[in-house]
Amino acid sequence: MEEKLIIFMHIPKTGGTTLNSIFRNSFSENEIYDHIEIEKMSKQYNQLSEAEKKAIKAVSGHHSHGVHEIFSRPYTYFTMLREPVSRVISLYYFLKNYPGYYEDNMRNMSFEEYIDWDPQAKNGQTLQICGSIKNLNVEKAKENLKTFDVVGITEMFNESLYLLKKNYGWDNVNYKKKNITKARPSLQQIPIKTIKKIEQQNQLDIELYSFVKSSLTNRVNLLSHTDREEIKKINAN
Repeated sequence: MEEKLIIFMHIPKTGGTTLNSIFRNSFSENEIYDHIEIEKMSKQYNQLSEAEKKAIKAVSGHHSHGVHEIFSRPYTYFTMLREPVSRVISLYYFLKNYPGYYEDNMRNMSFEEYIDWDPQAKNGQTLQICGSIKNLNVEKAKENLKTFDVVGITEMFNESLYLLKKNYGWDNVNYKKKNITKARPSLQQIPIKTIKKIEQQNQLDIELYSFVKSSLTNRVNLLSHTDREEIKKINAN
C-alpha cells in the first residue's frame, strides 16, 4: 500500500508555528512542502519526475481542506484548534503589527472593525476545515475531520503533541514556543462588548471547538499510565 501523504493544516494562532518546527524536522528538504503558496506548490509538483513525486511525504501550511487533491495519492491530515475568542484576540494583536498588507490596513483599525473586516476572525477555523465558504457548516467540518489522524487543541498542547508523536513515530518533541503574540492584553482586559461580538461572529467555531475538545479529552483519558508519564516529560523551553 502506498504511504500516505501527511498534511499539517496550520490554522493561524493555534500554536502551529511551534508545532510545524517539530513536524518539519522529521523530513529532509526534498520530502516536504513547507508553507508554500498553493498555486506555486501545485506548479512545482507537476514539474517533478515520478520518482521525485513519490519522495514527497509531507505538506504543511495555511491550506484549507482539499489541498490533498493536488497529489492524487492516499493522504491524512492533522491540525490544532484554539478556543475561538482567545484566537481572535491573538490574531488582532499579532496582525496589527505584521509588516505589509495587514499593518497597512489595520494601522487605525479598532478591534470591532477588525472582526468585521478579516475573514479569519469569523469562523475561520471551521472555514479552513470545511475547505469552502459554500460548505461552511459544522456538520461538513465534522465530516472532513474524519480524514484527520489527530485534531489537537492549543489548550492541551502537550497532550495533543504526544498523540501526534505516538501516531507518526516522531522522536524528540521537546519544543521552544514560537511566534507568540507578546503585545496583547489578557482576556480580562478586553471589553465585554468586544468579546460578545467575537462570540456572535464565531458560533460555528465555538461549536466545533467544543466538539473537538470533548473528543480529544476522551482520547487522552483512554491513555495508559505510561503514556501519561511520557506526556509529563515533554519540555517547553
